[in-house]
Amino acid sequence: MAGPAHSGRGATWFLALMFLGYFAFTADRTVLSAMLKPLSASLGFERTATFGISETAWLAAAQFVGVLALVLASGHLSDRYGHRRVILVGVGVFTAFTWLVGVASDFQQAFAFRLVSGLGEGLFWPAAMSAVANYFGRSKGLALGIFYAGFDLGGAAGNGIGSVAYALTSDWRTAFFIAPLVGLPVLAGISVSRGAFAGAATRVGALSIGRDSVALLKNRRVAAILAFAFLATWASVWQVAYLPYYYSVVLGASVPAAGAIAAGVLLSGMVGKIALGRLSDSVRRDRLLLFLSVLVVASYALFFSTRSFFIGVGVAMALGFFSSAMFPVMQALASDSARGRTGTVLGLTTTFQSTAAVVGVLVPGALFAFGDVLRAIALGAMFPAVLTALSALTLREVRSPGPKSENEPHSL
Repeated sequence: MAGPAHSGRGATWFLALMFLGYFAFTADRTVLSAMLKPLSASLGFERTATFGISETAWLAAAQFVGVLALVLASGHLSDRYGHRRVILVGVGVFTAFTWLVGVASDFQQAFAFRLVSGLGEGLFWPAAMSAVANYFGRSKGLALGIFYAGFDLGGAAGNGIGSVAYALTSDWRTAFFIAPLVGLPVLAGISVSRGAFAGAATRVGALSIGRDSVALLKNRRVAAILAFAFLATWASVWQVAYLPYYYSVVLGASVPAAGAIAAGVLLSGMVGKIALGRLSDSVRRDRLLLFLSVLVVASYALFFSTRSFFIGVGVAMALGFFSSAMFPVMQALASDSARGRTGTVLGLTTTFQSTAAVVGVLVPGALFAFGDVLRAIALGAMFPAVLTALSALTLREVRSPGPKSENEPHSL
């Protein structure tokens, strides 16, 4: 349930703070994507395999493994104890451990620092989404779209920081010292915003992570959303983990050029999330997700089949727009089915997404050993994209009636 009505200024401040938190989250994550090739070459594991999967792929997956470990607990803890503390710890952890990657001297250190950074991300992500969904109530589609836009703008910034820092210094470490600076104003803002988080509090009875999660899993509508979340994330995670790598290795783009293209794709996704998140507040979200998933399949098919660099870049912008737009719409649909356990249901969706992210990074990584990066990434994207479109057929809309007008949360 959402809290009492909020002033326009207070709502803007709260959403801006959550947006900046997601910006910092993704800047820290994608700076690795931009630096993956020079980092791997510098530390000597670009062509080294562990358990049959390249160490480059393991490093790309480390953060996702860390996220997976804590997202379910984070959602539940935010329902039970409040969002602010969970978010504050999460931002502090992923900021500190991204810095430490810059001093790593081997694969083991780099992997460990990325893994712990992922634990911080796992604490932040569902708690922040739950806070936004609770705070804005029936306008949650637009609010989540703006919140999720922080992911794309932060991703563009992370790629940009990596590309520029490497172009100026030829040293991958510099980017890891710069990117986490964004987390510092977020920590300061959360520290002084105790009152703002009161408006996002979950007002439900006693909570049990096991009982409540099982109850939600037994709900067919929730189960369908979780399946969709898994497949949609699997189909799109390569854009965050491997897109600069793809342009560098497959198409021969320079590190700065590859980072710039990846940043453009993320910015296109930002526009899609805001525009279609807002649209989802006035149309059926299940049908919108079906439409978007079909467009993603078509975009992927053209992207991986075209031989024109410039057409490929244009299509990449389109696939960023359509694939990214699905996520705030999907999370809004999930929170509509939460029965008051917004944090718990979003903890479940992010658990399925995090599992898919690990799979989506490691599957191509296992195929890299055969030397064909294009086919490895194309297979890892197209197969789940088709399944995503099929799973969208099972989604069903459930709109909560929302609170009375005198208790209506702030609308954007």
